[in-house]
Amino acid sequence: MIEDEIRIDSENIGHIDTYITSYDTDSHFNTKLYVYQASVQEAAGAHASAKKIGIPQLQKDGLTWVIARSRMEIFHYGVWGDKLRIRTFVQPAQGLNCPRIVEAYDQDGRKLFSAMTRWAIINMTNGRPMRPTEIVNALMLPPEKNYLDTKLPNLIEIQEKCKYIVSVYEPQIRYLDTDPNRHVNNLTYTNWITEALPDCFNDDYKASLVDVRWIRQTHKGEKIIVKVMAENKDELERENPKLFFEMFRLEEDGSQTQVFEAFTEWKKRSLLSDTIKG
Repeated sequence: MIEDEIRIDSENIGHIDTYITSYDTDSHFNTKLYVYQASVQEAAGAHASAKKIGIPQLQKDGLTWVIARSRMEIFHYGVWGDKLRIRTFVQPAQGLNCPRIVEAYDQDGRKLFSAMTRWAIINMTNGRPMRPTEIVNALMLPPEKNYLDTKLPNLIEIQEKCKYIVSVYEPQIRYLDTDPNRHVNNLTYTNWITEALPDCFNDDYKASLVDVRWIRQTHKGEKIIVKVMAENKDELERENPKLFFEMFRLEEDGSQTQVFEAFTEWKKRSLLSDTIKG
């Protein structure tokens, strides 16, 4: 069972040990961005399930977890076979948000990423968020010495600087893109970020920062358009590209409704990734 995969220590910090499979890597044997994002979601799910407040338990009461924001700083991408040692804990509720920290290390103790996420408890009948204080208390807080700054930058200010469209992508929502909440899974958007960029760019660069905000749900059968924006026309050729992603649902009347946005920073693959040993 999922709750058996997490070990919670005396400071209420959860620990999960896993490894990078062949399917978790790209054509260079480096960990996919999707995998790091998925490990954050799995850590949150395992921790909540261990405390009997995971999605299956909450759905019995007409509630569910949804993620609203995630900011991940990536320091290194491992290779096939590397260990992935994850630690996670929650911090006090802030309004309607449940802040969670997830960090990952490899077998040598090298830090791979650090993520700060904001979750919410949603009433499945009316779609409204609920105050999460009792839920966060059930997860049990660690000592304050572990707390990190949960303040996040304003993405609107970044978006306003990105005037140039450097790429446009129209994904197809497939059956396996949906999840138990019956909407497009959060992780599908991460794949769309990668797929919206040219193959040659993905060969040369890996994301070093991914700050995303889920705005509205999307469902199978809907039409989505992904716009990749930048401050400069030649951003994809720069040493450290900075890209802003806007995703829209195309409505029947021809209008567009924004459903997702993300600010990303990228570095040369050689600076962030190992080469697998033969």
